[in-house]
Amino acid sequence: MFDEKKTFREIELLASEAREICWKNFNLTIPHTVYPPREDTDLLASVLEKVTPFGKKRLLEIGSGSGALSILAASMGWEVEACDINPFAVAATRYNAIENNFQITSSEGGIGPTKDGLYSQWMKPGSYDLVMWNMPYIPAEEIEEYLGPMEDAALVDTHPTGLINEFAEMTRRFQLIGPTGIALILCREHIGGLRTKDIFLAKGLATQRVSNHTFDDDETIQVLAVWHPFVTSKKQQVHSVPSTNSELLEGSYKPGDSLRTRFQTDGKGRHGRTWDDHLDSFKGSWKLNPNQIPHISSELQCQVALEIASLLQSMAPKENVIRVKWPNDLLVRDSKSKQWKKAGGILFQSLSKGTEQSLVLGIGINTKATAEVQGRGSLEEIGINLDNTELFTLLDTIVSSLFENKSNLMNAPDKNTEINLELLLRQCIYRNKKCTVKGVSSEGYLHIESEQGESYNISDDLSLLWPHLQLQ
Repeated sequence: MFDEKKTFREIELLASEAREICWKNFNLTIPHTVYPPREDTDLLASVLEKVTPFGKKRLLEIGSGSGALSILAASMGWEVEACDINPFAVAATRYNAIENNFQITSSEGGIGPTKDGLYSQWMKPGSYDLVMWNMPYIPAEEIEEYLGPMEDAALVDTHPTGLINEFAEMTRRFQLIGPTGIALILCREHIGGLRTKDIFLAKGLATQRVSNHTFDDDETIQVLAVWHPFVTSKKQQVHSVPSTNSELLEGSYKPGDSLRTRFQTDGKGRHGRTWDDHLDSFKGSWKLNPNQIPHISSELQCQVALEIASLLQSMAPKENVIRVKWPNDLLVRDSKSKQWKKAGGILFQSLSKGTEQSLVLGIGINTKATAEVQGRGSLEEIGINLDNTELFTLLDTIVSSLFENKSNLMNAPDKNTEINLELLLRQCIYRNKKCTVKGVSSEGYLHIESEQGESYNISDDLSLLWPHLQLQ
């Protein structure tokens, strides 16, 4: 792997004098083969500082490098364990912790391309309230030459299935954070054409981007918070109910509680339309905290629909088979006509009782192809085979990602609310003019532009026609 010149370079670096730096008032001694604090360290630190220690205050840092973040965590009151596959980083973490008067347990090991001994040598499975990792985020295929063994370990992802996948799977199996814990990872926004967050969502893990940084070459790194969705909430399934939305609005439920049913006898869609129920469809609702959502906007409805569409598209065997019709309809592409058919939708509803306000989010999606119905589509038609229980798990992670308040992170100013135009149905007709969707405003208005260059802000989807949509 390494030629003679590079091997001697590593030996020279190991023998050279360590650097002395001051980071956040901590004095650090850093050997040349140990990753020093950089922009990504600062980014992760800015998020860590928002999280007040909770639970048993147990924290694990994977890939501790110089120990900078572990020392910061210890100064905040966390009981810190750290690990790194670089033995010189382990030594640096131990030394710097002692020099700054903090007690940190540092072990050799971690998540890597091959298992370095047993997991128990560097962590205690499932016992942490917070796990953080400034992970190697450069794919190996993007590196034209090896940087050297220590630098590769800090920067380059050489895991055969990807470190994100391995981390997500270990988190899913409760091998890292406990049931109510949080993981903070620094990674890229996209991996192999997929949103990194969709990898976690597909594993049944809630996730939210809480901070990001864009370099001069336009590459963006981000800090993702990852957790198990709604673990303390009720998740109920019933045989039949008039409406899952109405039941949650009027019953004794708390934010985070969910209800799904096999049959819904009085379900409603937008504008008071009747929801056409059948056995092969998912019907479910989630109780939300009205204090988090001042008002129900079209932009919010669209954002939920787009999050669902993005995850489902990442699971589909073919590209460009899912779209969202503003503001809230999920569409799938007919393989023969190439037109779009409605496969589902979302609906926010609220109810006031005196000074009390209730808010729910209802989601309906056709999972299986049923008897031929004009304009009705299903996930099965586009190659996504999920039963209603599997689909509930995915939707539960999305709702949690958007609306569950984890520590102070939901209040972070960088909450991701941008609209993905690639997943929106773009061509429409307004006032007999062909128009193209250009975006959605923060107030929820749809911004469209005619072929003649005229701009319009639309507040009601009833004023639009969609030429590539099959009518029901």
